[in-house]
Amino acid sequence: MLTRVSKLADKAVLVKLTIRRAALTKRDNALTAKVQAAEGDAGITVLTKLFQDKHSPINRIMAAVNEVYTYHKTHTLPYVDAGPRILPNANYFAYTQEVKHRTAKVDNMLDHYMPHYDQLVLNDVAYRNSGRAAGRAHVDEYPSADAFRRSMSLEYKFQPMPDARHFLFDLSDSDLQACEQAENDALAAANADTINRMLKPLGALVERLGEYQGQKGERFHNSVISNVLDGIKEARSLMLFPTPELTAHMDELETLAKRYLDNVEMVKGSAMVRHDARAKLAEAADKMAAYF
Repeated sequence: MLTRVSKLADKAVLVKLTIRRAALTKRDNALTAKVQAAEGDAGITVLTKLFQDKHSPINRIMAAVNEVYTYHKTHTLPYVDAGPRILPNANYFAYTQEVKHRTAKVDNMLDHYMPHYDQLVLNDVAYRNSGRAAGRAHVDEYPSADAFRRSMSLEYKFQPMPDARHFLFDLSDSDLQACEQAENDALAAANADTINRMLKPLGALVERLGEYQGQKGERFHNSVISNVLDGIKEARSLMLFPTPELTAHMDELETLAKRYLDNVEMVKGSAMVRHDARAKLAEAADKMAAYF
């Protein structure tokens, strides 16, 4: 088990990222009527995706928005479902700088492409009507440029971690216990998420080492090892209360993974090396799993 000597509120803050995106799916009335008639079910609705051309600047904008969300999830820890997430204090400046940079990228893309939005819609209508959906795409399905721009926003807000010490009045014993239990539950979820960042890629590597036979044409991607190193790097940056024992196990796993990555051709070419690597890495995984 992980132990701690200070309060969670001393080690982290909560950050909530709110992302609003334009709705880019619409009811396909013609296909809906066709399917309803064929199935005899008036409850069926067929939706179609707007801006289907993957090269459309609109899709590049949406991808940039998704990158902000991905960064946020990768560099924070869970707190409550669909709510704020835990950010270690030590990561505050790196997090804010990167989110600002990524958000600015989205804003710059919007500023650049919105003056051409109407033409992008016409391009997409032509693209959709050139395929199997010929004749079903219409300009009036799309949000206007103004509506699209207003529906796109990214905002993040910080707040302190809840702490019984913040109350300006005395809490009852039961309320104090509830606060402590909530803190313990939050820490347990954060710990589980952090450990899983190492266990998931480690499990995939152990499994691949057991499957791979070195046959002609069989692939063994270096990334299956480098993913383990990436997971350790993430865990180090997010671990709130690492113990000396856990740190030692992480160091041991990192040394193993680096050794196998540096000698990946030996791993690919020798069944004995793979067997030895699989055994050692499985043992490391068992040690990590004990911290759940």
